[in-house]
Amino acid sequence: MENHLLDTVPQQDLVMNIPSHFYKYRSLRTKADKEHTLRIITHNEIYFANRKEFNDPFDFNFHISCDIDFNTYKARLKQLKPNMQEEEIDKQTRKALLPENVIKHERKVNNDISRITENVGIFSMSAKRDDLLMWSHYADHHKGICIEFKTTRGKLFGCDILNVEYDVKYPIFTVCDDMNLERVKKFVRTKFSDWAYEEEWRIIYKKTGCQFFPPEEISGVILGSRISKKNKELVLKCLSLNNCKAKLYEAHECKDRFGLDITLIKQ
Repeated sequence: MENHLLDTVPQQDLVMNIPSHFYKYRSLRTKADKEHTLRIITHNEIYFANRKEFNDPFDFNFHISCDIDFNTYKARLKQLKPNMQEEEIDKQTRKALLPENVIKHERKVNNDISRITENVGIFSMSAKRDDLLMWSHYADHHKGICIEFKTTRGKLFGCDILNVEYDVKYPIFTVCDDMNLERVKKFVRTKFSDWAYEEEWRIIYKKTGCQFFPPEEISGVILGSRISKKNKELVLKCLSLNNCKAKLYEAHECKDRFGLDITLIKQ
């Protein structure tokens, strides 16, 4: 898969902090769930979702601040146009900060962000494989599976990976900000702090829809602690049909605590 991320290649020190494995929790409840989940194993196919498909309606939200003073905007204009005369900078600053022009710029920032992200696809994963809430929310109350992917030199599917940052406030843009790469990255990777338990990471792709990946990047499949015998056999069949060399694990409910033990059952 080609690397078309809204991101740059990570620096070496950042690569060192990227987990060696990521996890995708998946349900097998409905016919559609089964098809989409098992195609990851049988066809090496993953789905990049549009932001409108997210279960969190606050995801991808941001705030545009109009609270900017004369000197701040003037300093920003000097950076953008270092050769401009002082008198002209003052004139353009006063004009830009007129209420009607502030509103126009706010509208432009909104349109720029919408345009940039309208067709962007997101593939979300977790750095955790044994989270009780995610097994419940995304893997049909522990009746589904969790697919393990292995990173190579800090990349997955040949793509860069962004860690999600958690906050109680939306990312803030001011009316003098241009929509460059760094600012776009900031808001596509920010979520409400209550989601922090997910330890989410994202691959940002140029478009939504299905994409293929190298089969060897699936390194494991974890069977849910309450998976049915029928679905367990179905998963095993799919692994054998694709000659998948992934390790097979099974989750078991702990006897003495709220937790899961993940045990290897097939090399």
